[in-house]
Order: sequence, then structure tokens, then C-alpha cells
Amino acid sequence: MNIALIGYGQMGQRIEELSKETETSISLILDEHNNEDGEGITEESMSEVDVAIDFSHPDAFVINAEKVLQTGTPLVIGTTGWLDRIKDIGARCKKAGTPVIYGSNFSLGVQLFAKLMRKAGELFGGSELFDEVLHEVHHTRKADAPSGTAYTLVDQYLEGGKQDRKIEYGIPEEGRVDKDRFYVTSQRLGSVFGEHQLRINSEYDDITLTHQARSRDAFASGALQAARWIVNQQPGFYKLEDVVADVVQT
Repeated sequence: MNIALIGYGQMGQRIEELSKETETSISLILDEHNNEDGEGITEESMSEVDVAIDFSHPDAFVINAEKVLQTGTPLVIGTTGWLDRIKDIGARCKKAGTPVIYGSNFSLGVQLFAKLMRKAGELFGGSELFDEVLHEVHHTRKADAPSGTAYTLVDQYLEGGKQDRKIEYGIPEEGRVDKDRFYVTSQRLGSVFGEHQLRINSEYDDITLTHQARSRDAFASGALQAARWIVNQQPGFYKLEDVVADVVQT
């Protein structure tokens, strides 16, 4: 399987390294030096590519995706910070007749953690006795905040508890918090790969669920697994949850 890497930062480099241990080949690498405004994504450059993996930048992602879809190449999206355009990208994917998969976090462990979040929502989310917040920490080079994973995890919690609450980023500088909102906070620190912590509190209890990434390899390996999966799918816009049942058999 031939892969095009769009974005060659630390994640792209780890994907390239791990691909050497699998039956995949990185046949094309595109970054800011050869892909300004998506100029490197053409029918010719993608002619030998089976699937593209995008870990670029939110500002560059949309045009990259448009160019890839024009070539009919299956696409794995690892870039975050563009979810305000997700309906548009989904519609373009449908029009192009191309299989596309998006994940806010390609760690399969995080996908299973999201299932725990949903279960926690079922158990605690419907009770006025408990308050909850989610805090995430990432390295100082991360380009967006809060993380896309944080939003995904909170969505799972709220869906589990069948709650229709607005997600609020940060907390008020003055006055009290609104208990009808779910607050998400962020921290950017050194070289932290990624931490997400749900804290549930009552007058008598303090319950914490935490996921800590040990290295980028979890994300890079998950992206490669998603790439192998998406090339065998029918055209459509998939989420990483669709891969988990096949890969982890849960």
C-alpha cells in the first residue's frame, strides 16, 4: 500500500518510521515546502498513491482535502481544529464518491476511553448530585485548543447521559459557573503528548477518569491502521469509531 503523507511534522515523521515495520510504503511527502495552497496534490503526483494521510495544519487542511478528493484518493484526516467545516467536508466527500475517515485522536486506547466516558455519562450525567469538568494537557507546539479529542470525549459523556448541555471552553473570569454548561479547560506544557481527565465531584465523592498518552506512536500506529481499513471501504465519510470494532473487536 502506497501512502501520501500530507504534513511532515513530528506526527508525519513517526508515521513514516512506523510504516517501515509494516507492508506500507511512503511514496509521497508533502509539506509547506512543496505543497503551498495544495499545489503538490495533483492527479499526476497521486497516481501511484493508494491512500493519503493528512496531519497538516488547520489553516491548510481544507484546501488539501479538496485537492485530494478531486483525485479520488481515499483520505485519512488526523488534523484537528477545522470542525466548523465538517459538514462541508462531508458533503464534498459524498459528491466525490471517495472514502474518507476522520479522527480527533487516532489512539485506539482513546477510542476505548471514549466508551468509558459514555458509560460514565449514563451513570452520573443525569444526576444533579454530581458536577463534572474535563481538563486536557498537550505540548506547547499544539496549534489548537481545546483539543478535538476533548470535544469528542465530552460529546460521548453528554450522549451517554442523554443531556443537551452546551460545551463551554474555559471558565468565567468573574461570577459563578453555569451548572447547565459543561466546562472544558486546557493547558499547554512542555512536551506532553496528550492527557485528558474527566473529574466528577459531589459533596461526598471525587471520581477521576484519566487517559495519558505515552508516546506519539499510539497515534501514528492508529493512523496506519485506519489507512489500511479505509482503502477497503465504500465511498463515505467515516469516523474512527467505525474502525475500532474491526481492529480491537469490541
